[in-house]
Amino acid sequence: MIFENVETRHALSQKKNIMNPKIIIPIVSMFMLVACTSKPAQDAKGRQEPLPAVPAVDISVATVGKQDMTDTVHIFGEVVLRQEVLLASQFDGRLEGFTLLMGDRVIKGQKLGVIIPPMREALLQVLNQIEEKKREQISRAIREIPLYSPIDGMVLEVYQHTGDVLQKGEAIVHIGQLQTLDVHGDLPVSQLGKVRKLKRIEVDFVEYAHAPVRLPVVAIGGKVNASRQTVPIRLRLDNPAGEFRPGMMVRLTFPGTYHPDALVIPRSALLEEEGVFSVFVLQKDRTVEKRKIIVGIRHDHFVEVLDGLKEGEKVATKKTYSLTDGMKVNVH
Repeated sequence: MIFENVETRHALSQKKNIMNPKIIIPIVSMFMLVACTSKPAQDAKGRQEPLPAVPAVDISVATVGKQDMTDTVHIFGEVVLRQEVLLASQFDGRLEGFTLLMGDRVIKGQKLGVIIPPMREALLQVLNQIEEKKREQISRAIREIPLYSPIDGMVLEVYQHTGDVLQKGEAIVHIGQLQTLDVHGDLPVSQLGKVRKLKRIEVDFVEYAHAPVRLPVVAIGGKVNASRQTVPIRLRLDNPAGEFRPGMMVRLTFPGTYHPDALVIPRSALLEEEGVFSVFVLQKDRTVEKRKIIVGIRHDHFVEVLDGLKEGEKVATKKTYSLTDGMKVNVH
């Protein structure tokens, strides 16, 4: 009986060892190792089946050619007022009769309101107590001061309103003449010689839907900004219809360096990766070779190539970013 109990316990112990995870893990690992080292599929005769072929990519190409290229220089500028005035009080006093609002138009000599000095305010309070013969004389001596517009223009900002008490020199209204405006820009010293020969410069508006305009060069400043190495330039912008406003950002465009008979490729062929330029060149075996190049003048449609290509070579212009070096292609 004792023997049977010992044998039973030994059998139970063997059963637990079979179910122990520590024993199962090495067995699973062996199966995984066998699976990883299995050979590629073979046919009935034991031959290895070939991998599926990678399909060729359809591309378009262009021939590297030559044409004259002119570098285009862009600088930014701003529309500014040519004539403006900041009307301010020349005396302490109270503003009366002033009704202008932003956007109102005024003409030169138009009365805009009056300033009543403190002495005039005091006189009005006791005027009835003064003898009638002296009233007019005192009233002329201590009179209100009229405000007149010194220019034709538009009200750009209003700082004071009727009833406000002013101090001497305090601004009342900003008026600007919009019929003729200026465009100011900072011209690089390197371009000074070229621009001095130009009579007009093309100007387009950065955030305003208007066709580019060619504006006359009015003046080029005589002093160079030492830190930026630029000189101020001023163009005239006629504005009879009131289309333009001061503060508009503009871009000035004019021709720079001229390269005759330059080697060029279409802009669509150019790849740029972290400042490095390259193209895919078509080979005789219908593969493409990725090749680094050095570029010069860049336009919207063509790019000058200084090194890395020869005239007559063909470069990919379609799906360029999906190509890899040595890839098979179909040319369409």
